[in-house]
Formats: sequence, C-alpha cells, structure tokens
Amino acid sequence: MRYEAYSYADKTFYDSPVRWATSDEFDAVGEPLPAGWVGSAREVWVGRTPASVELPDQGWKIHVSACLDNAEHILSVVSAYCVQHDIAYKFLRSPALVQTQNAKYASRGSSGKFMTLYPVDETQLERSLNDLDEALAGQRGPYILSDLRWRNGPLYLRYGGFTEQFCRSESGELVLALREPSGRLRPDVRRAVFEVPDWAPVPAVLAQALADRAATSMADFPYTVERALHFSNGGGIYLARHVSGGDHVVLKEARPDAGLDQRGDDAVSRLVREHDIMRRLEGVPCVPAALDHLTAWEHHFLVQEYIAGEPLNKWFGRRYPLIHPDPGPEEIERFRDEALDILAKIEEGLRAIHARGIVFGDLHPRNLIVRPDGRVCFVDFELASPADDFVRPGLGAAGFAAPADLAGYAIDDHALDALRLWIFMPLIQLTALDPGKRDQLAHAARRRFALPGTAEHGLPRVPPPTPAASSASPPPPHGETDFGRLAALFSGDRADWPALRDSLAAAISASATPERSDRLFPGDPSQFTHDGLGLAYGAAGVLWALHTVGVPVAGDHVEWLLEAVARRPCRPGLYTGAHGVAFALDRLGHVQQAHNLLDRLLKEPLDSQGSDLAGGLPGIGLTLLHFAGTTSDASLRAVALDVAQRLADRLPTEGARPAAGTRPGLLHGPTGSALLFLSLYDSTGDTALLDLAERALRLDLARCVLGDDGTLQVDEGSRVLPYLESGSAGIAAVLHTALRHRPDPERQRDLERIRLAAEPEFIVQPGLFNGRAGLILLLHLLGDGTRDDDPMIRRHIRRLVWHLIPHQGHAAFPGEQLLRLSMDLATGSAGVMLALGSALADTPALPFWTGRPAAAPAPPPTAQTQTQARTQAPAQAPLHAL
Repeated sequence: MRYEAYSYADKTFYDSPVRWATSDEFDAVGEPLPAGWVGSAREVWVGRTPASVELPDQGWKIHVSACLDNAEHILSVVSAYCVQHDIAYKFLRSPALVQTQNAKYASRGSSGKFMTLYPVDETQLERSLNDLDEALAGQRGPYILSDLRWRNGPLYLRYGGFTEQFCRSESGELVLALREPSGRLRPDVRRAVFEVPDWAPVPAVLAQALADRAATSMADFPYTVERALHFSNGGGIYLARHVSGGDHVVLKEARPDAGLDQRGDDAVSRLVREHDIMRRLEGVPCVPAALDHLTAWEHHFLVQEYIAGEPLNKWFGRRYPLIHPDPGPEEIERFRDEALDILAKIEEGLRAIHARGIVFGDLHPRNLIVRPDGRVCFVDFELASPADDFVRPGLGAAGFAAPADLAGYAIDDHALDALRLWIFMPLIQLTALDPGKRDQLAHAARRRFALPGTAEHGLPRVPPPTPAASSASPPPPHGETDFGRLAALFSGDRADWPALRDSLAAAISASATPERSDRLFPGDPSQFTHDGLGLAYGAAGVLWALHTVGVPVAGDHVEWLLEAVARRPCRPGLYTGAHGVAFALDRLGHVQQAHNLLDRLLKEPLDSQGSDLAGGLPGIGLTLLHFAGTTSDASLRAVALDVAQRLADRLPTEGARPAAGTRPGLLHGPTGSALLFLSLYDSTGDTALLDLAERALRLDLARCVLGDDGTLQVDEGSRVLPYLESGSAGIAAVLHTALRHRPDPERQRDLERIRLAAEPEFIVQPGLFNGRAGLILLLHLLGDGTRDDDPMIRRHIRRLVWHLIPHQGHAAFPGEQLLRLSMDLATGSAGVMLALGSALADTPALPFWTGRPAAAPAPPPTAQTQTQARTQAPAQAPLHAL
C-alpha cells in the first residue's frame, strides 16, 4: 500500500522511500558513467542514456524482472549489454526497492519491473529480445501483469511512453500520456493487465508472443470463477464453483516470486504453508476446510470451503453507534453487548486453534468472518505457524502486529487484546505510532461504553461513567505527562485557544527541515508525488495557516519557499499547484514575488487545465480574482470570467452518468466550479453565475444518498463520505453561500441533512480534508460564525484528544491512515490548527470558500511591487458576453 511504502524511512513522519532505500544501493549506482553517456536519478529510479541517442516519445519498451537473489547479476548483464549497443535504460536503485516493488501490497500494475530498456526501433527491439533472452536463460523474476511476456524468461514488453508527455484524465488529474496518430494525447493507463492501444504499431517479432498469449485457455481449469473477492500483489481471492457444479468454494491464488513479505518469502511459500496448517486444523469448527491444492499457468491455487457471512470490519461498520449522530443509550448498550459476545466467540475460536498447536499469527478484523448465525470463522492462515516450530510473521496489520519481544501464542494474545480495544475505539493504528495511546483509548472506550470493570476483556479498570461524564469523556489523569498537559487544553466547556495555537505551532516549527530541498514540513506522501510547495501538502499551506491564525512566520521558512519557487518548474493549481503558492506569498507580504510567480503562471494555456478546485480551473480563477482585487487589475478579472465560461461549457448535463473515475465534492467535483461562480457573482452581480452555481451544486448533490440515520453523504460505492475534500461537507460549505443569495426550501433541507452528517462523535481521522477538523470548519460556517454555543463543535474539539500525539512536548496529529504524524494543511496539524482558529477565534477558514476575507490584508502594493501593465477589460463584463 502507498502509505506503508512511505512509512519505512522514519518512525515519526511519512518520508520518501528513496531516503530509506538508498542506504544500501546497488554498486552500479555509484560507478563512473561510460564515455558519452548521461546519468539521471529520479525517485526510486536511476537512468543511463547515450548522449548520441534521441529517444522517440513512445514505443515498445522492454521490462526486466528480477528476484532479490539475482537482481545484482541481472543488472550487471543487462547494463553491460545496453552500454555495448547504445540502448537507454533505467533500474531500481537498491535491493530494498526490489523487495518493496514486489511486496504483497505493492502496486499490481508496476510490480516486478526492475529494469526498463528503450530500444529506438524494431531492429534494436528484436535483437535485444533475442540476445538478452539467451544471456538471461534460467533467471527467475515475478510475472509483470501489465506486460506481454517474452518466451519463458524475465523479459516483458509493453507499449508506452519513452519521454514524459502529460494530459488530463477523465477525472481532471494530470497524468502521463501517449500520443495517438491524430496528435491527440490520451492517458497512458497502467493496469494489472496487458493492453495494446488499438492504433499502436505491433512489430512482427511480437506476433508469436501475442499468439501464444491468445492461445492461453481456461478450458482445463477445474473451477469456474464467478467473481473476485480481493486482490493483492501476491494474487487474488475468488469465489468459484467446480465445473461439475456443487457448492461455492474460495480459490486463493499465489504468484511465484511476488507478494514478498519482510523476510522475502513469496506468496507461493506462504500458500504452501497455509495449506499445511489448514490440514492440521481440519475439524476445528471456526476454520474453513482445505479442499484442494493445484497449479495452473505457473500460479498456485488453494481451494477452501466458502464461509457465508461478512468480515468483522464490515459487521462493525454497520453497527458501530458513534458514527451516527446522537445515538441513544439503548444503541450504545446493544452494540456493547453484541461486541462483547463476538469477542468471546473470537477468543473461544483462538483457543481451539491453539489447542491444535498452531499460532494464527495474523489476527485482525479482515481475517474474521461473522456468519449469519453469529458464529465466527477465522480465514487467511498464510502467516500461521506451528507453535513448536514457530516462524515469526513477516507481515502484520498496523496496531495488531506484535512487538519483537513476543513469540508464539503471545503474538495472538497481543492481537486479541488489540481487537478488544479496536471494536470499541477503532484507532488501533495509533498504538503503533505511540504505544502510550493504548491506555488513553482504552480509558475512553471503557467510559463511553460503560464496559465491565474486569480484566478479562483486556481493558484497564475504570469506573463506569455517570451520564454527564459519559458525554464529556475527559481524558484519564496523566499527571504532568505531555499528553495529560496537552489534552487539558482541549477539554472543558471552552478550549484554551491561545495555548493550543502556540503548542500546535511549536510542534510544526520543531518538525521543519529547511536543510532539505524536497520539503520543508513533513506531511502526506502526496508532497513527494505532487510537490512540497503547495497549499494542500506543502510549505505554502503550512506557512499560510500559521500566518492566518496569528503566529509569526519564521523568516528562514519563507526564504526556503521563495528559493524553491525560483529553482523549480511550477505547474498551475490552487491546492496542488503554484497558484496557491502565489496566493500564500501575497498574504505573507511578499507581494512582488507573488506577482512574479503569477506572471509565470499566466503563460500556461487554460485549455489543458482540469475542472477541479485542487489543481484546475476553479482554483486558478479564484486566485486571479483575488489578485484582481489586490491590484485593481481588471484584466485579471476578465481572465477569471473566461475561466468561468470554460467551466460552464464543461458542466455535464444534469442526470448524465458521471465519467468513470470522476470524484464529487469541493476539491474534485463541480462544487469547486460553483465556488468560483459564486465569487464572481459577488464581483459582477451577473445572475447567470448564480444559475451556474446552482446547476453545479445539483450535480454533486445527485451523488449523495440519504442514510437511515437522516444524514446526507456522498456515495462512493463501498462507503459514504461526510468530509470536506470529496464528501458532503465541502458541498455544504458552498451550498450555504448559494442559499444566502437564493433561498430554496429543498436545498435547505439538504443542507440540514449534511450538517447532521458532520455531527457524529467518532471520526476516523483528525485532518482538515478528510477528517474531524473539516467538520469543525463546516459547523462553524453553518453557525454563521457563532463560537460559544454549539455543543457539536465543543464535542468535536474534545474528541480531537483521541488522535492527539505529543511531538517534542507539543500537540501534533497523525495524517491519513494514522501511521505517521503530519504537519501539512490537508491532512495534518496545520489543518487542525486552522479549524480550531476558525471555531475558537473566528480566524479565516480556507481560501475563498466562505466569501469572507481569506486573511488579514497584506501590505498594499506599491508602484515598485506592481506587475507589468496589463490590458484593461470592462469591469462588469457579463459571463454570457465572453
């Protein structure tokens, strides 16, 4: 998984895999370049290119796969061949990256790729395939699912880009592209299946390989697959029946040399071990029967009894009362009793497994099935081990995996204890980040659910709460510990805003790394895949948030941002691009630098920009409108109106099916366009803009569903979302502004239902875009700025303590997935600080979204800080006239 890969380098913050993997690189990384060759290094890849070779933009490239034990040899053979024949190539820079590229939860679309070769024509392609097939005879490597295999060795082929070309996907995201014969760019989609664009040339040398692939048949496979249940890089899990009929079975697939765990064992090794374990557990009621084990197309399959029911995590999601607004005492009690019953059945099953001498090794909610009659079944024994020949699991779920000093049955007991906490307070990942979090969460769980005061359920003895205490749920006494001192700042009828602000700001400042060039403040992994500068994940967002809540911004931190802007190419966009950086610099008082950056961005063509607020036209238009106001430059407002017209032309027809991959909401859906339309209406008075805003909002509201609990949330398919980024909260923020201009009873009911969705007591994450902080912002906005009498806001602020983790003695919060701390605006402490400032001190919220000032006015521009003269445009040009 992406977040796990960014968790290896540092125990506190997400960081680039490169920083972790480069401690033990292949020798080839540091070897001198051959004469006439050019080297490059980008993230996990190291490139080598002959200076005399001009690569085409796209073509058939050769991928070479490798295992941990032969990667160095394959690199030596293939790189020597490429140098001899002037073929550009790249390779993964370290053995650690080979392992993570092939790990169980690595991307299936790119797994297995160790080296990439770029032959410039069909002649070079054919010669390379034949020569390297002979040179690498007998070498193993995982199958590259996205590619066409060449014969039986580790060589694979795919038609794709040689140089970087970009276009917008259907969802508006900027993605790598291929150029069609017509000249149009289309996304270079990289899925876990081999595909050739229908217009791509197919060299004659590939004809036999394509024919062999087409001849592959499932006719002799004894099972008919009905649907996939789960995929990982190690293989799939499928619901199937035997071709002769009968009951459903489960097929568990294992790919050779893929799905590696931390010890380097592949999926096949674990599947063989799992089959043996299940045979030893035959007859245990809570264990599925192992029915068969077979091999097909080099893959191994374990056939298991199908267990009807649902995973415990889904059972939990349908019943947990704290995700609904205002559950009554009877709902709390009913869930508590059901959960305790389930836990008792899990423990009974675990003891039955132990009685057979087996350590389960991977106890967590997704590996437990709750049957329709309430019985519990254990599934996924790939990490199980005989107690008398114990092998420590090479994988583990965050919060459930045991510490290194535990072994044998103690590993399962640790996970069972974690499960007892998870079922009442599902923030167990935090205990891996901060072991002290367990006692804090256990205390909160016992008080909230009035749990029994016995040790048998693995929770600390805490007296049952009184009704009043249950609603307040103060933190446990921690004396003068950092947590106790910081938790007190969030508690009571009104949080201590000045002390909270200063503590959050101190944690952010303590995390800064101005000596690094890639990022200033640690945040979400997106700061490495987007950039470390922008509002959402980068330095600009953190500095703007500090300034907005009244914290002095360190001069060297601003200087870091200015230097980074000067040396980097800057792409457009408000939250994930440089328009947001220009806005932040302007608010910080660096007006000339902000205008210089805006001038650079004005040269970017508008046609190629997406329709999302995060990085596309709505954010660009809002930024231009801001600078039109601060500079009195009407030409900027004219461009903003032009942007609005382009967005109006792009709005889908109401009732049309959303394009595949498109996301709704404030940051990614039509609501972002509605925000621009409303801001322009305030500037122009053109009622056509109100019509467009209403239309855009209706498009997003159409993707919301009304729940049984009366809440209105975005329907994502497998879940509903109340949050700011892609959920209903972001829609509500803009809808609230629209209703000021045009009251509408039906839309007002929608707004009230979304507000209800922002009130639940339990929220998985604390952050601004997809967590509790964003809901605090929304509730404050819907209260029209009232600060002292909203019990839901007060409860949200107190419940932030559930996620609170001290950093160097100051308040800090984890980012997405809760695996590491984050300081950025979108996911981390800066966003929490911004929301608290809005609710407790009425400081401005996110840029532009409420129609209120975005920050304290910056110093007015002087003649020296004005940008070059621009063509003036009519001040009140109506939208339909552009």
